Amino acid sequence: MFIADGGGGGTTDTPPAYSGTQQKLHVDPSAIPEAKKVFVEALDRLDVQLRDAEDALRARNWAGDPVSRETAQKFNQDTFEAGDSAAYTAIKEYRNQLHGVVQQLQAIEDNYRRVEGDNVASWGRVKRD
Repeated sequence: MFIADGGGGGTTDTPPAYSGTQQKLHVDPSAIPEAKKVFVEALDRLDVQLRDAEDALRARNWAGDPVSRETAQKFNQDTFEAGDSAAYTAIKEYRNQLHGVVQQLQAIEDNYRRVEGDNVASWGRVKRD
C-alpha cells in the first residue's frame, strides 16, 4: 500500500485540551533556582538532540524504487515541511517554549533578588520549626 493511498499513520481531529492555550506555572520563590535548573537541563538535553536531528532524521530513497521514494518524500513532508503541523516544527516550538520558561524564571528570580536581595528567609533557606 502506498502512503498516498491512505496507508500509514493516523491523526485525530480533536486536539488535546491544553493545545493552543496558555499554561501557567506557579513556583514558590524559594523553589525558583531549582525549577530553573530543571528547565535549563531539559533545554540543554533537547538542544543536543536537535543539533544533528534534521540531517539524521531526513529519510532517503533507500531502495531506489518508487515505494521507498514516495515513502521518504511523505515522511520528510510530514516531519519537516508541513508547516505548523510538521513534527520537527512542533519539537522546535517546544524548545522555544522551554527557553521562554527559563527566561521567565530568570526574570522572576532577578526581580526577587532586586527586591529581597539575598535575604535568607525570603528564599526559604531557613529551617522553620
